[in-house]
Amino acid sequence: MFRLISDSNKSVNKTVISFFIIIIFVFTHTEAQENYFYTNKPYGSEALFNPVSLIFNGGYDVFQLQSISDRIGDHEYNKMIKVVFRNLGDPFGNIKEYGVWHFIRGEILPLSWEKGNMQWIPNYQQHLIGGGMLYTSMKEWYKEHNFPEPWLFSFVTIMTQHLVNEVLESGPNEGYSVDEVSDIYIFDLGGIVLFSFDSVNEFFSKKLNLADWSLQATVTMPNGKINAGQYFSMKWKPPFSEEYSLFYRYGMGALFGVSKKLNFEDNLSLGLGFKTKHLVDLNSNYRQRTIETGWHAGVFYDRNNSLLASLVFSGVKEYFCMADVYPGIIKIGDFSPGVWGVFGRDGNMTLGFTTRYIFSIGYEMNY
Repeated sequence: MFRLISDSNKSVNKTVISFFIIIIFVFTHTEAQENYFYTNKPYGSEALFNPVSLIFNGGYDVFQLQSISDRIGDHEYNKMIKVVFRNLGDPFGNIKEYGVWHFIRGEILPLSWEKGNMQWIPNYQQHLIGGGMLYTSMKEWYKEHNFPEPWLFSFVTIMTQHLVNEVLESGPNEGYSVDEVSDIYIFDLGGIVLFSFDSVNEFFSKKLNLADWSLQATVTMPNGKINAGQYFSMKWKPPFSEEYSLFYRYGMGALFGVSKKLNFEDNLSLGLGFKTKHLVDLNSNYRQRTIETGWHAGVFYDRNNSLLASLVFSGVKEYFCMADVYPGIIKIGDFSPGVWGVFGRDGNMTLGFTTRYIFSIGYEMNY
C-alpha cells in the first residue's frame, strides 16, 4: 500500500514538472520586438554581462554572508546537490510536512510580516522580477551574439544560475525544505513566463528603469575566494519632476534613496538602507531561516542605466567599504578595464581587475 502511494506521488510530481516545462516552452518561444535590458553597451556593468558572470553573480551571491565561506573549495557540493534535488523531486511531500498554509503565507502570498515567515519578499524581488528580467537580458545577449534559439540558451543559463544558488544556499543542512520548491517551480519559472511578454518588459525597462547592477564577478588569489553579488536597481521618475527620481537598489539587502539626472545620459544616485549579514536557522526539523542585518549606504554613478562606478559602506566588517569602477572610465587607448576593492574593518583588503573579454582576477591582502 505504501509503495502504491509513493509511486502515485512520484507520478504526480513528474506530471506537474512536465506541465511546467510545457508552459515555459509555449510562453517563451517568442521573439521580442526590441531589446529592453541588454543593448551591447561597451561600458559599465552591462559591458561585463555575459553567461559566466551571470552564473557567478547569481549562483555565488550567498558568499557575501558572514555565515557562509566565500572560498570556492570549502563546500560539500555533492552532498548539497543531492539535498536540493531530493527536495525538488518531492515538492508536495515537502509542502505537506512544512504545512500548506504556512507555505502559502510565508513563501507565496504577502500575508505575513513575522520573523522567519517573510520569504515572499526575496521571492518576488530577486526570483520573480530580478530573475525574469535577467532571462530577457540573457536572451538579448544571445541574440546580439548570433546564437540560434536565444530563448533556449537563456533558459538553460538562467536555470543553471538558479540551481547553483539553491545548492550553495542549502548549506550542510540535510533537512527537507520548501525554499527550493517555491524558488524554482513558482517564482523562477514564473519570472521567465512573466517577462516573456513585451508589455511587462516595457513597463520594467522604461517606467521603472530596472537594471542589473551586479558586482564585478572575480575569483581571487591565493585562496580561491569569490567576489560576486547580484544587485538590481530601479529609478522611478515622478510626474512632477524632470531631474529627480526615486531610487531603489536591492539584492543582499536594500537601499532607498534619490537619483539626480546629471545630463541626457548620466545619473547620480544616493541610497541608505540595510545589508544582510547572516542567515539564522529558526527550526531544527526543517530548513526555515530569517536574516540578520546591518546598516548600508552607497553612492552610484550610471550612464543609461549601466553602472559606471559605486562606493558602498556597510556595517558588515568584511565589507566595510566596497569601491567599484566599471569599464568605461579608465581608458588605455581602446582598452578600458574595470577595477574594484573591498576593504574590511580588520585591515584586510582585496583588489580585483576586470575586462569584458576574459574572466576577472583578484588578489587578497591580509594584515
